[in-house]
Parts: sequence; structure tokens; C-alpha cells
Amino acid sequence: MPIITISRGSYSRGRDVAEKLARELGYACVSREILLEASEQFNIPEIQLVNAIEDAPSILSRLTRGKERYVAYVRAALLKHVQKDDVVYHGFAGHLLLRDVPSVLKVRIIASIEDRIQEVVRRDGVSEDQARERIARADEERQKWARHLYDVDPRDVRLYDMVVQIRPMTIDDAVGTIQLAAQLPAFQTTPEVKKTLEALAARAAADANA
Repeated sequence: MPIITISRGSYSRGRDVAEKLARELGYACVSREILLEASEQFNIPEIQLVNAIEDAPSILSRLTRGKERYVAYVRAALLKHVQKDDVVYHGFAGHLLLRDVPSVLKVRIIASIEDRIQEVVRRDGVSEDQARERIARADEERQKWARHLYDVDPRDVRLYDMVVQIRPMTIDDAVGTIQLAAQLPAFQTTPEVKKTLEALAARAAADANA
């Protein structure tokens, strides 16, 4: 069975897709839990992990490689978790943290700026101008982070196996489409993939503890 990562822009309904997809497949749905597992495994306060991976890289982090160290903790915890298989991960940068793992189904959920603005207004009770500013700031932070650590733009469709736009597709449409893709042979966790996962997890744990 496959491992599925759901990437999304802020307020693009990616969490809704991930949670419904996991229910339909009977998979574990994982997001922030990975930060907690990393916090416990490496004895790092969770708030430090959150701040390290959500803030755009600063001059200090470029000099000290502090951000890279924290990302190593999260990658090690995620690789350890996905060895269980049958998981939908919609947390921090799964498509990048697992990019060396063959057969992972990497999905990007997108939505129009108009729909994203209305989602912010609905959820946070702010004006449309405030919502637009909030989205722009969040998108810029994510783009800076991806460029700094992986030299990629998260909007680059080549990073994903599927890109699904919410509206005209619904959440149910998106879930159904991803389910079909998840059945393809290319995305099954074979014994060879399991061996690769084990090796990558061991190496990531060693790097995080170095």
C-alpha cells in the first residue's frame, strides 16, 4: 500500500482533502504529530521545532545551520513513522523530506486566490485585504524556506505526481482522484521500497544525532 503526501498552499483546503482521504482509505492521517514525535525522540521543545521550520531563513540560520539541524530531527521522525506504511501525511514539507523514497505519491492541492481569501475570511474573521496580506506572507515564507534548504520552488509542478485544483473539483472529487492514483503499481510499497525506507530512516536518525 502507498505512502501519500499532501502539499498545499495556505488555506487551500489541503487538510480537508488529506483527512477525508485517510478516512476513505483507512490510513493514518499525520501532520503536526510528527513534530511532537521529533520533540520527544530528540528531546527538543516542540515550540523550537515549530519556530525553526515555519520561519523564513534568517542570516543567522544560514551561518549556524540551525534550521537544517531542526529539519533533520523532523525528517528522522517522519521516516521512522512512514515505515509503518498506509499513511497520508499533510504536514511540513513531506514531498521534500521524503523525496528520496521511491513510490511515495506526492500530491499538490491548489485553489484560486479568491477562494483562499474567502477561506481566510471565514475561518479567521478578518477583512479581505487582511486575508490577502496573510496569504501572501505565508506563501513567501514557504517559498524562501524551500529555496534555502532544497533550492526548489514549492509551486514547481515537477515536484509532484499530481496537482489537484479545488473548484471546479470538490473535496470529494479530489479524494476520489487521489484514491485512483494510489492504486497504481508505481505507488505501492514493495519489499524493496521497505528496505530503502529502513536504510534512509537509519541514516536520518544518525544524521539527527550527529
